[in-house]
Amino acid sequence: MSIQTADIKTYLRINHDKDDDYLLSLIEISKQYIKEQTGVEYVEADKVYRQAVFFMVAHLYDNRSSITEKAVNSVPYTLDALIIHLRLRGAYEEVA
Repeated sequence: MSIQTADIKTYLRINHDKDDDYLLSLIEISKQYIKEQTGVEYVEADKVYRQAVFFMVAHLYDNRSSITEKAVNSVPYTLDALIIHLRLRGAYEEVA
């Protein structure tokens, strides 16, 4: 259940291929950022981590310009809450 560009494109409602390479890099950047914030490695079966990656990619994609007329957005509360949860919970343990 690896996160693919198609998954992210569906989530972001993107219907073109122009940003595929960029989205792939955002997926990897997001996994690395969350790992550095939590100390937890990405595991395919971890749905909480997966959602955090989706939120992070969406945030980075939507706020990719260094100059904007809109207000600058910090990390959204929902993403911040998931990162805190992952940090406190620790590594994913699959329940049998």
